[in-house]
Amino acid sequence: MSFQVYLEQIQSVLNDTLSSGSASLIEFQAERRSTTAGFLAGVLQFEDGAQLHFREYVDTSQARPRLMYAYHFQDAAKQLIFRYDNAAHRPTLSQPEHKHTTQGVHLTTPPTLREVLDEIGV
Repeated sequence: MSFQVYLEQIQSVLNDTLSSGSASLIEFQAERRSTTAGFLAGVLQFEDGAQLHFREYVDTSQARPRLMYAYHFQDAAKQLIFRYDNAAHRPTLSQPEHKHTTQGVHLTTPPTLREVLDEIGV
């Protein structure tokens, strides 16, 4: 799969969310780095003022194409609700994929953007 095809899949997920009327896209950028690699980032704002900040660096030639990701969901007061990411963590975790909540840090499988939106309820 090419980065362009991956990007079109993400745009389809975003279009589905926007067409539901429960969110608006405040920012979105996509930067192709090669035919298989690129960066995308954006911010969705929900009716209640909550926001989802998301970013991914992908290389679709890899078995696990999302080399870097973060999905940061915050309320209207900019307080963390949850954040999924695979950034290096201090203290070191037994795996890079984890979720931050108000209760702490938990190991998890890496979600897709669609799965994060499902968790939010849109």
